[in-house]
Amino acid sequence: MNDSIKIGWARTDITPTGPCMLAGQMRNRLATEVLDPLSATVLAIESGQEKVIIISADLAGLRMPLMDELRQNIAAATGVPEKNITASVTHTHTAPQYGSVIPMSECHQVRQIPCVGNRGVDPVELRKKYPDFVDSEEYFSFLVQKISAAAEEAWNQRAVSKTAFGCGTAVVGENRRLTMKEKGGVMYALEDDPDMLNAEGHVDHTVNLFATYTMEGKLTGMIVNIACPSQVSEAMSVISADYWHEVREEVASRWGRKIFLLPQCSAAGDISPHKLLGRRADERMMLLRKQQKFPNTDWSWRGRVYNLEYGLARRREIARRIAVALDDVLPVIAPTAESAPVVKKAFRMVELPPRLITKEEADTAQAKAEELLAGIGDAYSGLIPWHLGVVERFRNPPVSIPVELHTLRIGDMVFAANPFELYLDYGDRIKGRSKAVQTFLVQLSAGCGTYLPSGRSGGTGYGSVPASSIVTVEGGNKLVEESIEAINELFD
Repeated sequence: MNDSIKIGWARTDITPTGPCMLAGQMRNRLATEVLDPLSATVLAIESGQEKVIIISADLAGLRMPLMDELRQNIAAATGVPEKNITASVTHTHTAPQYGSVIPMSECHQVRQIPCVGNRGVDPVELRKKYPDFVDSEEYFSFLVQKISAAAEEAWNQRAVSKTAFGCGTAVVGENRRLTMKEKGGVMYALEDDPDMLNAEGHVDHTVNLFATYTMEGKLTGMIVNIACPSQVSEAMSVISADYWHEVREEVASRWGRKIFLLPQCSAAGDISPHKLLGRRADERMMLLRKQQKFPNTDWSWRGRVYNLEYGLARRREIARRIAVALDDVLPVIAPTAESAPVVKKAFRMVELPPRLITKEEADTAQAKAEELLAGIGDAYSGLIPWHLGVVERFRNPPVSIPVELHTLRIGDMVFAANPFELYLDYGDRIKGRSKAVQTFLVQLSAGCGTYLPSGRSGGTGYGSVPASSIVTVEGGNKLVEESIEAINELFD
């Protein structure tokens, strides 16, 4: 007989208390305005000897220094083993930078690409104009305190509960790389470009749903897992949780503000919420629904991502679609909720083969960095080390890339987490060979945070070039096999 499952939830506001530098993108962005708040949500699970804590935060990435601090604090406060404390991010590009800069030469020792703390700015100078400026090290400490406290609260709130799972459909993301005649895969190319041949890959419209209930059957919270990062407003210089803010508002209006929502991004390294194909027809529907007041007049890439009204309309439409899917699934899965599902947690460290840099690639990267430095200086200070990192990897090639893989079985479903922006091709293979009835893939858990492109990408374009990834396609294949093995062992 299985042990009863105990569930605890908590949520905390991680919005910075003043202006800050934003993570994501390649240029310096100072945010002085909060468009909508950032959140971290925690789910605590206990069943027999298994104790697990799952965290989701509205951040761009999750570096190991932050994860290490969180694990130490949370383990000390709750008794949950550090290896059973997992976290991931929604990958919003409108969240603050955090931490200190880590030299590229040390990045493989800490299992990550460099943190970008206070990138290209002097906090002392900024505070002359913005006295409440929050620098990246202050925000790091703020995150540790807030998320650790939320985890302890969730653990203390746990009670015997029921859980259910299911899936629906919502069109949220699409492949963001279009194949061009000469250039190959190009991120965010335009559909009316005469050189455009096709979308490089496919999409995953699945809405994976894990729901928790009281023993009386009252909904308490849900994990919503979607193959799309939260990046509609990615280029703006504001604090924002992006479309997950609108999803939270939809959940609150339909099921109440006391319902917890923990978002997860499934394998989506080549997926984006930006509409690339059929964008004018899509906008017409948003205008007809009164989500958008005025037509967009600039359909270039810049015209779309900097148009606030269009972006907010797109976010509202995405939230509407997700809410409709949840409306469809929740009544169907509620009668299946069980109080004593099998719960098993597994953790493994895997060494993946590094993507080695050729001299030609290093020389090209060095020339690009020097050209940028001479032309635009620190304005795009994220792009310069992005290229110089390729040079450093040529000079000091890593032997292997260690990554964490986390798997958690609850009944007939499973969560499987990895630290990459994982191309969808890999995710499909893991799901296809998983013994679980339903597999929730979770990307951008703690670790390296780089792209892991599939062979389909051909090594061209952002997300697939050497500066974008540190692991080979063969490494991606090994990640697939290790993930499948870890999942299926939980069902043997």
